[in-house]
Parts: sequence; structure tokens; C-alpha cells
Amino acid sequence: MSFDTSFYYRLTNNFTGKEKALDVLPDGSGLLKIADIGNYSGQFWRLVALDGGKYALRTWYLGEAFSLDIINDGINTTPHLAETTNVAGQHWTATPWGDGTFRLTNDFTGPDRHLDVYSDGLRPTLATGDYTGQHWTLTKITSITANVAIPDLEPKTNTWMSEGPTDFGVFVKPIGTVKALMIFVDFPDAPHGDIDAAATAKHLLGDGKAQKLLNSQSYGNLTLDVTVKSDLGWRRMPQGHAQYGSKTFEQHRDYIAVAAGLFPGSEVKFADYALVFIVSPPNGGFDLSPAFNAIPPTGAHSPSGEIRHAVTFGKDSYNNRYINLIHETGHVFGLPDLYPYASGGAETSKAGCWPIMSDIFHSMNFLGWHRHKNGWLVPSRKTYLSQETPEWYITLSPLRGAFGVSMLVLPLDNAVKPSKVLVAEVVEPVLGTDDKQWGEGILVYTVDATVESGNSPIQIVPKKTSSSSYYGYLYEAPYVVGDMMTHTEGSVSVTLTVLQKFGSSYNVKVVYKRQ
Repeated sequence: MSFDTSFYYRLTNNFTGKEKALDVLPDGSGLLKIADIGNYSGQFWRLVALDGGKYALRTWYLGEAFSLDIINDGINTTPHLAETTNVAGQHWTATPWGDGTFRLTNDFTGPDRHLDVYSDGLRPTLATGDYTGQHWTLTKITSITANVAIPDLEPKTNTWMSEGPTDFGVFVKPIGTVKALMIFVDFPDAPHGDIDAAATAKHLLGDGKAQKLLNSQSYGNLTLDVTVKSDLGWRRMPQGHAQYGSKTFEQHRDYIAVAAGLFPGSEVKFADYALVFIVSPPNGGFDLSPAFNAIPPTGAHSPSGEIRHAVTFGKDSYNNRYINLIHETGHVFGLPDLYPYASGGAETSKAGCWPIMSDIFHSMNFLGWHRHKNGWLVPSRKTYLSQETPEWYITLSPLRGAFGVSMLVLPLDNAVKPSKVLVAEVVEPVLGTDDKQWGEGILVYTVDATVESGNSPIQIVPKKTSSSSYYGYLYEAPYVVGDMMTHTEGSVSVTLTVLQKFGSSYNVKVVYKRQ
């Protein structure tokens, strides 16, 4: 038996009748109830087709991140909504009884236990037999609508490394396998000494953690394939370190070109790589580790092809975590700096400690907006609300998951072609200097494509403005259950209330006004 999976269904049974339906308790437990029929999102059930004629059962209320499952407590009779994963308890079969109704069974408890209703308290359960509470009718309610696509932000005059759409004719597209090369150079007045090239590469890449993070947070869309040429050792630059630098584009390009010239085409073919990492020793005179991006054909010359994208590592990289490499690689992908160049850096960043492009010392994650901008977040994981509404509800699931809406975007100016939006997402934790993770709740921030890199194009709307030596600036920014925030810009007002927590997800209410 197959169902039209483009519709929501109401589930009723012969025991409780057509006036009561299967619903979800609004207490964060994920447990079910039988309730009077109404226009409630917990009564809107979606059947998602799985292999072998099975279905996952999900609700409009909790979204794709939660599926009907069975509590594995040894008794195994209590149905509930659990975080979606590929387990037997979430694989359901609807088998006709022959009277127009269906018995609902799952692969975990087997074909002899059916979804039923206890007469005492009308509590959903699983039971054997053939009772009226096991005869379920699935009635179409309404068609399922797709998430609304997020429009490209209009950067206006800010055309270089904005929060608007990335020009991947200029920057490296972070999709598929991106091949990178790592080479090592030192100077006549700053030799590498006993600094081991292989050990340095291991530190910069976090012993593979950098590649793993990029692959994981891109949902498998990106593989950073780094060829480390530590076997070629440290090549000596022809002049002292003071003759090289990165303060201007031309100076940076010249340094890269001279370094590349130390590696003949018989050893390295630079044209085979989208990105080059150039490492100097900690005594090399370079304080920072900037990224280099060049519009073709203005890149650095090498014996075997133009180098348009590079990161040159300085002394800071020897003390910083591997997030430093990821941050700079983010620039190669077209992501701007979120911290202010003019003052304070990460300690005063209006994006706080949460994004990798703001704070390399505490952050472990890309924001939802940057995952969207990089093309990693699929349409089912994000949505756009541009119509006024006195109340609108959504369950937001963690970005690290594989199911459910994880990012809600609302325009703060032109609804059709915005330059500035408000974003809400489940916060991903930061790492404290004590190696403890911190952070839960909903993170709210604005994104302005007209604001240049280094001038705070993303700004958190914090619950509380505070700083911690352990966790960083704005570490108490997220909103938790019971919190309400209102953000007003011009004629637009957004009020968001965090209503409930289900597992790691949050159900929120949104009031959106435009005048």
C-alpha cells in the first residue's frame, strides 16, 4: 500500500473515533497523546517514503528532525518522536486490515505489535491483537509546501568578499575535492633550525581535524585534499625576511611568487592545485597568516602555473589552533572577516565568539549563513519568511544534524531583494580555554551584504552582552526556553520567543511586522 507523500495526514482510530487524533505533547518529551481534532501542527503527520515500502512518520510541529520511534526500555511499548536517524524503530509499515483502516507496525518491535491506544487515559502504546484502537485511518489534510528559497543579498557597492553571493570565478568554490599544496620556506637571516616541516604541517592541520571539520560542516560536500611537501624540506629564500611581506597585494604576490620559484616543475606542479599553503618558520618575521586571492590573470607567477589562492603562515600560526587555517581558507572561499579591523579583534567582535570567521580562539563552527553562502546547506534545511504574520511557529534543529530546518531568515529591508536580513539558528558550542564546550539555545544575528569585510557585516543580537576569559565575547548571547527578543529596524519588527526544547532542537514563535 502506498500513500501520497506530498500531503499531511491526520491519524484517527476506531476506538477514539473521528473526533480525536494522534498528537504530540507540547512538553519537550516527544511523547504522544490523543487529542480533540483541531488545526494543530502536532496532528499534521507526514509520511516519508523509505526503502522496502516503509515510511518514516514526522509532524509539521517538530519537522523533519524528529520521527516516530519506540522507547527502547526493555518493555518497548511507548511510541514517541525521537531525533531522526536510520534505526528500525523509525521504519513503519501500514498494512490494510481490510476495512479501510491500517495497522501501523515498525521494524524494531516487529509485525505483531501495532500502534494502539490504552483505554485508561487514552495513551498511545504498542500492543498485540486486533482491537479497535489499532485500526487507524489516515485522512489527507493539506499539501506539503516546500521551504521558501532565500534570495541572494544585494551588496550594492560592496563587491569584494561581501555576505552576498560569492563570485566563484574569483574565489575557490568549496564544493567537491579542493586540492591544496603545502610547502615550506625559510630565510638566510631566519633559518628553520630544528623546526620539523612534517610536525609543523600536522599542527597547522590539527592532525587532520581541519579536513574533518570542513567535510563534516559541509555535509560531505567539500573534501580538502592537502598534499604536504615536507619531504622536500625547507627551501631557502634568496633574501632576508624583511624583504618580503603581505601588507599590500603586490608585496604578498611577490613573496608567493619567489617562494614558488624555489620548487621547479619537476618537483611541484602548482597548476594542479586550487590553493597553496606557504609556511615560514616562527622567527621569519611575519606576525600574521593572511590569505591571498587574485583575479585572473593577476595571480603570482610560478614555474608551473599561476597561483591565485594562497595562505602564507606566520608566527601566530605556531600558537593558534588549526581553526586559524580554516579561517584563512574561509577567505579563499570568499568569506569576509567578521571581527573589526579598527579595534579589538575577536575581543570586541559584534559577531562574538561563535563564528570561525570572527574568533579563531574559541569557535569551532561556521555559522548557518556561511554554510548557506558556501552552498552547503540544502533547501530543506533553511527557509525564508517575508510575509507579515501575527504568529508563526517553527522547530529549529541543530546545524550539525542531517534533518530539519536549521536556519530561519527574515528580511530587514526589501523583502524581494534584501541587503540585510535577520537570522535565527540553534547555536553550535564554542570551546573554552579550559577545553570545555559552552553554548545552547537560539542564536540571532543580522547579516548586511553592504558592509565590508572587517567592519562587522554580521552582528549578533544578544540576550546579554558579556565576555569571558574562557569562552570569549558575547558568550551569553543565545536565547533559551522562556526567552523573548524583539529586533526593530526602520519599519520592520521581529519578535522571537523560544517556547520549548525537544532534544537539541527548539520550537520558536515568530511575530513579523512590516509597515
